[in-house]
Amino acid sequence: MYPRMCKRQIAVTTAALGFFIMIACTGSAGTTVIADRTPTPNNGHEKWRIAYYEGGAYVDYTDSMRAIIKGLMEYGWIERAILPNIRGDVEKPYWNWLATKAQSKRLSFYKEDAFSAGWSSEQRDMVRKEVLTLLKSNKIDLVIAMGTWAGQDLATPEHHVPTIVTSTSNPIEAKIIKSARDSGLDHVTARVDPSRYLRQIRMFHRIVGFKTLGVVYENSDEGRIYAAVKELEQVAQERGFSLVRCFFTDQTEDRETSDRQCMECMEQIAEKADAVYLPAMLAIDEQICQISEMLKAKRIPSFSMLGSKHVAKGILLSVSTDEGHHTQGRYEAKKIIDILIGVRPRDLNQISPDPLDPAVNMDTAKAIGFEVPAGILRIAKKFYDNICQ
Repeated sequence: MYPRMCKRQIAVTTAALGFFIMIACTGSAGTTVIADRTPTPNNGHEKWRIAYYEGGAYVDYTDSMRAIIKGLMEYGWIERAILPNIRGDVEKPYWNWLATKAQSKRLSFYKEDAFSAGWSSEQRDMVRKEVLTLLKSNKIDLVIAMGTWAGQDLATPEHHVPTIVTSTSNPIEAKIIKSARDSGLDHVTARVDPSRYLRQIRMFHRIVGFKTLGVVYENSDEGRIYAAVKELEQVAQERGFSLVRCFFTDQTEDRETSDRQCMECMEQIAEKADAVYLPAMLAIDEQICQISEMLKAKRIPSFSMLGSKHVAKGILLSVSTDEGHHTQGRYEAKKIIDILIGVRPRDLNQISPDPLDPAVNMDTAKAIGFEVPAGILRIAKKFYDNICQ
């Protein structure tokens, strides 16, 4: 069902196809192979038809989708244009623009081919069935599964449409893929950085040197993955610090209750911990300005898993997501192209490490009396003042 697989030969030009694309791709054993020629889209049209599925609106999905579109522009698969200024938690980000404004000689986007479960468990079951029905119709050539929910729902033998899973906290722990080097399904590939959170937590400890680290999360399988609990426990054992935990319910339609529980947890750990690690939770993102002000008032160093977007809103440290999203966007765009010209998704390299470039909020450092090490100041990619005020 997916386009023709890579062959170990160089493409030979022929007038019948009109044009050829030669592109290097890496097999599962690291062998460099060459795509022979551009297959015809499966949907019966001249362009490849792309679909999209997400668990719900989330700022990281917005940033990831923007980066993928820019990557496709860099490769010439979407004509260069100024993208709309879409920020924050937006359902199906940029899809309306793709369906109505984007110009491409090779790709097609339809409004009805984008789906969101709205972070509702009940709606998720219904939407999953709708997506699978579409994928089984032979109309779609590739689907972007944005986030953990979407990846779990589409990494299944129930369909065979090439599926790119991206913007997940840990696709291996979430059982989306078999391992970093093998997705386990021929039609599935997922971006993974196996040591991303280990490196983040180690960097935070190296800079701050805390004895106790506070973290709040939902105490469920998904919540522990989103909070990188396994990695936190590993580094805590390595470095000899202890974890201060508080649990709340994040994946619920009652956002008011989730937000309140989250702030109550933040207050609790702020009384007991030397520093705080902020995981990828909706309630944290929704209240990041309030959380950062509370932590500053208590003079507690903080680190955000999500990156510099939170540093700009008062969190002390993270990694520069501007650099990370650009790298990710080019990587995912290249994957899309590789698959559509004939590479089997399972044969693609899934490992794409995030740059570990520090981002620092100097206003917060001054407010809590923290002296940022000179070495971090030399290598930091981003410096921020607070934008919440």
